Amino acid sequence: MKKANRKTWIIIGSLTLGVVAWMTLSGDSATEEEVPTFIATRGPLQVDVLQGGEIRALNNFEVKSEIEVPTKIISIIPEGYLITEEDIKDGKVLVELDSSELKARIQDHEIDFQTTVATYIDADEGREIQRSENQSLVRDMKESGVFALMDFEKYLGRDLTAKILSDASLPSNGAELDKFAAVLDTQSNTPTNTNVIGKSKPADAKVITAGQNPKKVTLSSERIDFSPFLEGQASGDGEAQQKLRQLGDELLLRKSELSVAKQKVESSERLSSKGFITKTQLELDQVAYEKVTLSLKTAETQLSLFTKYEFSKQCALLLSAYRESLTKLERTVRANRSKMAQAETRFQTSKRRYEMQLAKTEELERQLKACTIKATQQGLVAYGDLDAGSSYNYSNSIEEGASVRLRQTILTIPDMAQMGVMVKIHESQVKKVKVGQPVLIRVDAEPGKVLEGRVAELALLPDSSSSRYTPNLKVYPANIHIIGNQPWLKPGMNAKAEIIVDQLAEVLYVPVQSIEVEADQHFCYIRNNGKLERRSIKTGVFNDEFIEVRDGLQSGESVAISLPKRATMEDSRPDAPSILPGENQKPIKPKAKEKSKDVAAAAKPTPAP
Repeated sequence: MKKANRKTWIIIGSLTLGVVAWMTLSGDSATEEEVPTFIATRGPLQVDVLQGGEIRALNNFEVKSEIEVPTKIISIIPEGYLITEEDIKDGKVLVELDSSELKARIQDHEIDFQTTVATYIDADEGREIQRSENQSLVRDMKESGVFALMDFEKYLGRDLTAKILSDASLPSNGAELDKFAAVLDTQSNTPTNTNVIGKSKPADAKVITAGQNPKKVTLSSERIDFSPFLEGQASGDGEAQQKLRQLGDELLLRKSELSVAKQKVESSERLSSKGFITKTQLELDQVAYEKVTLSLKTAETQLSLFTKYEFSKQCALLLSAYRESLTKLERTVRANRSKMAQAETRFQTSKRRYEMQLAKTEELERQLKACTIKATQQGLVAYGDLDAGSSYNYSNSIEEGASVRLRQTILTIPDMAQMGVMVKIHESQVKKVKVGQPVLIRVDAEPGKVLEGRVAELALLPDSSSSRYTPNLKVYPANIHIIGNQPWLKPGMNAKAEIIVDQLAEVLYVPVQSIEVEADQHFCYIRNNGKLERRSIKTGVFNDEFIEVRDGLQSGESVAISLPKRATMEDSRPDAPSILPGENQKPIKPKAKEKSKDVAAAAKPTPAP
């Protein structure tokens, strides 16, 4: 009896296991009738990228702080105030900043500025005084050179002096001396370019002067033998020639006197020998002869000393004096250049300091005027920077008593005539988006309206602010321009932008949740004779609802929307993502409920291209 019961239980258990196995292998036929399906449809399919964003004005007029130091807001216009044309005409005050510190800085700066002005005027006048002194010194040195030249010409004569000076490469006459002095005078009044002084330059670099430098005159210092100039110059008009003639005449006179004295002595000796004259008379004649002889020797010595020594010495002295006058003139020019350079440097330094102080004065006055900000643009007033994030505006709050820094945006007046949507494209979708693509825009504030737009800008690099908090998230900011003027649009409204990437004319498509991915293969479940058949397919592009089927499926076949054997498990975990098929695989959430078992293609029409 016990054995029979044991066999009975074994048979019942085997039958139960068989039934379970059959139900499993048959695809859970008990639930097949409950799986909703979709009829594969051939028709147009629109491929798009859906992103949420925020309405923004394309052009914003920003009121920023122009004060260098942080300052407090004394008063500010209420946020949301609409600035009208009458407000602009009346000069309505939008923001008033604290100006007490600026006024104190202006008073302190005024004292320094007056000192700088006095220094600048003094340097300017000092430069003119130095230029006048330079001209006077050059003029005096020029006169000294002219006098030295005249002394030289007076001693040797004009023609001989010109010849000697020309051979010595020196100014030989008054015209050449004037030219020489003019060149040096130009050099003395040409200021040195102080822009290159104090800056690094090569060792062989020359100092650059303002304007073209005149050619420098070099003075010869060779010694000259003047003795040959006495030959054939007895008829000259110089003091040397005159003295040479005097010495020659003196020598001839002494020779004549000596000849007369000699004849007289000889005659006296003959008369004394015959007793016609006394011995005393003879001695007197002999003494006179000796005197004349000594006078002749003296005249000869004077002539010899003049020709051999005195003439050359005097010529050398006069030439040296002339050269020295020219050298002093050149030294004066160099000293004048140095003094002029110092005066020019003081002037340029004081001028730059004056310009800096003047610019600072104007800047302080401009900042003082900027403490009162008046209306210059019509529009709606908003606090802070509308393009910045909420965290930025929170840390830089705008209110009375708050401090604002330089270039911080206090107010923003958006241009309501031109609006757009700022969205951030995920890196998996950014390759699909191109500038110029059409966009359908739906604003949460007006759910029944659809606006048209165009992709105007797309960033080349991901947004750095988003990666700061989520390093693994890479999004690319894109700016979409809304076509037309919509008066009801306001900055900050939430919107959804549907970027139309492609329009497929005739393709076969099914819902994206009907696709199963396994080992890089795509499958779907087809209803065939009341049962679900698993079939391998090839997919193409997709949007948020439908995916293109390129092979493995025919138009009109019923495709299971929720996958069998997994529908119950996925429905119990609505947050568990399934695998999105297609070129770019990403997890999506399956729909929580299906309204009907069979969904026709007409029930989910694709957007018109």
